[in-house]
Amino acid sequence: MVRETASRGSRRMYYEFRFYAVAPGRLPDEMALVRSVAVDGAPDGAAHSLWDRYGVPRPVGSWITLTGRNRPGFLYVVPWDSLDQRDAHLPRFWTDPLWSARRAELTGGHTLVNDIETTIYTALPEWAALRDPAPAAPVPGVHELRVYDLDTGTQPEAQRVLGAVDLPAAMSLGARVLGLFGMVLGADRPRLACLLAWPDIRTQMQAAEALDRHPDVVAQRAAEIAARGGVIYDRMDQYLLQPMAWNMPHTNLGATT
Repeated sequence: MVRETASRGSRRMYYEFRFYAVAPGRLPDEMALVRSVAVDGAPDGAAHSLWDRYGVPRPVGSWITLTGRNRPGFLYVVPWDSLDQRDAHLPRFWTDPLWSARRAELTGGHTLVNDIETTIYTALPEWAALRDPAPAAPVPGVHELRVYDLDTGTQPEAQRVLGAVDLPAAMSLGARVLGLFGMVLGADRPRLACLLAWPDIRTQMQAAEALDRHPDVVAQRAAEIAARGGVIYDRMDQYLLQPMAWNMPHTNLGATT
């Protein structure tokens, strides 16, 4: 799968997280729909996939959920240079007759997806200091999505703490940071999200316990309680993810600046 990894300079990048709560027993059909029509190339003999045909950027990664709510679940993330670019290109993809016909064929009159949750994030400046220095390459293993609910007005401090304390602590325990984001459009704003990659499930499980005991994290939580009467992240959604080999995320999600 060809991936655009050229530098986008200092432009603000947007990342659209598309989360599909798939009907029980229908995950293979949903994956076949997305892969065969949108990713690998339309089966009518066209030279490019439907995403290419309509100028929709190829997703920077696709995953199925191993843990979390609304399982079985399927997630992919689309990068945009602007929201205007998204509004100009994405609606044409959804109305393509080939997509509609293939979807009708696979659904067979039964529900394929119970719910679609779409949220749009922007890359946070704190991500730059956490970028993986490894060369651009696929990142296998077990991935983790963390979505942090915040109180209004706390986002600047929350993203500073994530970038300076929590994520460096996770990196010391074996994580690689794929991305750090702030929500632009979606429910329950403000929210932050991070994507982590772990070499295997054992490392992730050991780190999940060790992270709360990490001295930097312990000191930071104590400072938050002393200053505001509680911790800065009081709610978090957490998903363990299996990256798809046909759309494996690359180092830093392909970002080069």
